[in-house]
Amino acid sequence: MTIKTLISVDELSSLLGGRDLVVLDCRFYLTDLEKGARVYQESHIPGAIFVDLHTQLAGTETEFTGRHPLPLEVEFSEQLASWGIDPNSQIVVYDDMGGAFAARAWWMLAQQGLSVRVLDGGFPEWRRSEKQVTVDVPDVALSKDKIEVSYPWLIHEDQIVSNFESNQYILIDARMQDRFNGENENMDPVAGHIPGALNRPFFDNLNEQQVFKSEEQLKGEFEVLLNAEHNVDIEDSSSVSSLVHYCGSGVTACHNVLAMNQVGIEAKYVYVGSWSQWAKRMVKMMESH
Repeated sequence: MTIKTLISVDELSSLLGGRDLVVLDCRFYLTDLEKGARVYQESHIPGAIFVDLHTQLAGTETEFTGRHPLPLEVEFSEQLASWGIDPNSQIVVYDDMGGAFAARAWWMLAQQGLSVRVLDGGFPEWRRSEKQVTVDVPDVALSKDKIEVSYPWLIHEDQIVSNFESNQYILIDARMQDRFNGENENMDPVAGHIPGALNRPFFDNLNEQQVFKSEEQLKGEFEVLLNAEHNVDIEDSSSVSSLVHYCGSGVTACHNVLAMNQVGIEAKYVYVGSWSQWAKRMVKMMESH
């Protein structure tokens, strides 16, 4: 199945009210976990269902995980059914951060073989285009045709550890450059990045309006990134399959996966534990010495 990526506000507007359309509002704010629900209640795209990234697109953090581990497969299957999602659903996800959080929903849904796209420009672009908004919360019928959830695109911590010897993967870190360089760290106990990783801040995928850059520009930037140190041919799927994305907690890494697929690079894999799990590992190592 071809992985779908983006949808424009005009195209989504023309689809509203369709029988198979499911719209998920993924607005999320790391410093205020209740704000997403508040702004949804103030206004949202007609028919959109509010999705709480922290509790519905993530499981519970433990001392062994990153901040946003994936929910158990059976739990996410129930969650999809509660949103009315079945194998025929045409899903659109959006946020107001250029897709930073909607991309996590996209990544989780796309690997179930579902048709899902991210609204390019998100809610701000919807408002700029003067499209209809509402405060009405939709009645959602529970889907009887459940999705059997699996996470084939998930990379685990032990695979990252073994990569130091196998060199099977090329790691791409989606955090801002200052966090990657260890100059600023306000989320995790240790600053820096996983040795050998490349840095591609997810925000570099967007223009000033927080809409995705042109395919030509994105493709050129990814070519420069991957050719600089690893000589990866982005037209070669076997070469591209070595790419593994990570970030702080496995959320914005999905934005780079989305952007690569937008330009025809078959990226899939995310180390969901990301730096928040790796930093815990480093703390334990320091404590043991």
